[in-house]
Amino acid sequence: MGKVLITGGSKGIGKAMAVEFLKRGYNVILAARNKQELENTKRELQEKYKNQIIEIEVTDLTVEENWNILTEKYSETDILVNNAGMVKLGRSYETENKILLDGIRLNAEAPCFLGNYYVKKMLEKENTGSIRGIINVSSVSGLFPHPLSTFYSPSKFFLDQYSCNMRYEIQRNHKNKGINVMSLCPGAVDTEFTGKEKFLKMKKLCRKYSGLNLMMSPEYVARTAVKDFFKGKKRSVPGIFYKTARVLVRFLPEQLCMKLMYEGMVKEIE
Repeated sequence: MGKVLITGGSKGIGKAMAVEFLKRGYNVILAARNKQELENTKRELQEKYKNQIIEIEVTDLTVEENWNILTEKYSETDILVNNAGMVKLGRSYETENKILLDGIRLNAEAPCFLGNYYVKKMLEKENTGSIRGIINVSSVSGLFPHPLSTFYSPSKFFLDQYSCNMRYEIQRNHKNKGINVMSLCPGAVDTEFTGKEKFLKMKKLCRKYSGLNLMMSPEYVARTAVKDFFKGKKRSVPGIFYKTARVLVRFLPEQLCMKLMYEGMVKEIE
């Protein structure tokens, strides 16, 4: 079949994405910082998908030099999933500069570098008959004002717009290449990413209203995302609640939206 490179692939959405592509016959490369978690994930997946190749790469994508190392080692891929990311709650002006810059580098700069590299490689080839391209894991929080998310919401807004722009450019100039660039914008996902103490109040509230699917499983998000990608969609927003919220928030005054998000988040940081 083909090859899929997934950053942040050792757990959460990245691991769930790997399962979805393995189900479809793809070989996968999982890149992440934690060697032990990568090895555990490979062992678990390889037991089930014995006839497919699962590679792992230990790398820290907050370090710019590692971007070139990754692309030199894995020079071609059919699908890139830019999933690696980090979050930091708090007031923007109180955030340490290193954390701020690492967050921007991981959430926005690294996906752009990898995306540009692999899209150029894909454009050099003829249409293979199956959709190739990129899934950039943005966030629903990047689609509206989100105070107290420091770099997270702004970087995800950037990544969403970057994805949409690149997709349009490819369609206008290389429509026959079968390449899609999709922005994945999930809401709250029940992973270690939201497992830190500061998110526990939010998780408790989401589980209280479980019927609304406020807190989605990574498996659900990955399943929805991969289906939408192969349908050629521009943006995937899993869950009816978040699809509806995305539409409704457009009609709210910006100041009101800011106030609602701030009041909802301030309890998480204090």
